[in-house]
Amino acid sequence: MSATEWGSASILPISWMYIKMMGASGLKEASQAAILNANYIAHRLKKHFKVLYKGENDLVAHECIIDVRSFKESADIEVEDIAKRLIDYGFHAPTMSWPVAGTLMIEPTESESKAELDRFCEAMIEIRKEIKRVEAGDLDIKDNMLKNAPHSAEQVSADEWDHPYSRSEAAYPVDSLRNNKYWCPVSRVDNVYGDRNLLCNCPSMEEFS
Repeated sequence: MSATEWGSASILPISWMYIKMMGASGLKEASQAAILNANYIAHRLKKHFKVLYKGENDLVAHECIIDVRSFKESADIEVEDIAKRLIDYGFHAPTMSWPVAGTLMIEPTESESKAELDRFCEAMIEIRKEIKRVEAGDLDIKDNMLKNAPHSAEQVSADEWDHPYSRSEAAYPVDSLRNNKYWCPVSRVDNVYGDRNLLCNCPSMEEFS
């Protein structure tokens, strides 16, 4: 992979340095911590989401796969809506729709603290509550904080706000975000349109000559 025409030669030395610096015992400890972290998340979320590919002892490997496919029928909420809503909570979305379409593959590293794992789990649990509000009819099925996520600072601070949910619900779904908030630079974009209509901002070829 690293030796192909468009490959990245840095892949091999980075992996080699990591292995050499960690050593056999360090790699084992890191693997154990990563597996423990994944199982902690899986066990905290299993009451709220369906967890796929669990073993005989109700355990997962170094990653847990959350199945959100049923929300499409119950609330018209898709995996993309949840992934983008996580940005409002300050998280980069996990791997989406792989290896199973309509799922989130959560793969915490060995370096994540318990506080950060708890913060992520609380975000997912709050998102599940938001989905329940859509299912119950308390939130509009088309105009809700999941369908419109993420919410940028420009959008939330605009003079006009025509959504049936509040600005506070959009930007500060949990109180901790009021003191430590990541603001997404853009609001919801059309992924499919963007993939099909590439706009290059590079200098013209004449400028390189």
